[in-house]
Amino acid sequence: MRLFLYTLFILGSLKTILSHVTFTNLKCGSRDRNFMEFEKCDIKAVNRTHKYIDIYMNLFQKPVDNITVNVKLMRHDHGYKPFFVDLSFNACKFLKNQRQPVVKMFYDIYKNSSNINHTCPFDHDIILDHLWTGNLESDFSKYVPMMDGDYALFSEWSVNNIDRAFLNIYIRISDRQK
Repeated sequence: MRLFLYTLFILGSLKTILSHVTFTNLKCGSRDRNFMEFEKCDIKAVNRTHKYIDIYMNLFQKPVDNITVNVKLMRHDHGYKPFFVDLSFNACKFLKNQRQPVVKMFYDIYKNSSNINHTCPFDHDIILDHLWTGNLESDFSKYVPMMDGDYALFSEWSVNNIDRAFLNIYIRISDRQK
């Protein structure tokens, strides 16, 4: 497993120098409006090449624990198809003991831009503030070598085994030298 991760790191380091990541779309949705609702779900342009995401989720039933997340990394090839990651994990257990390397890789991208930086329970609204594409270029793509193209990160969020929300982030990876 370590050899696999080292190989991904080395190959990804080469690609990081040559790639540019941009957000292309963002979809947030509540499956239970009595439990939570998205107040803000926006992509904003910093300049012509970089964008950032702002998400503000109002929680109506607090405290929240027993959170299960299903994450799928998808690649666009005549529709979005599964690519590299398709996993489910207990978010509360992960935040208490961060030993899942793939989940930690995703968490490290947004932890400094979010208030999801402590263990369960959550007794406050969830905020993701100014997650910009530079984080993806410097963090994620150095571990995962990815070809140019359109990708999406589909996530389903459940609390107490009831689907509560979905969050789909769409990105484009392109060659910087074009």
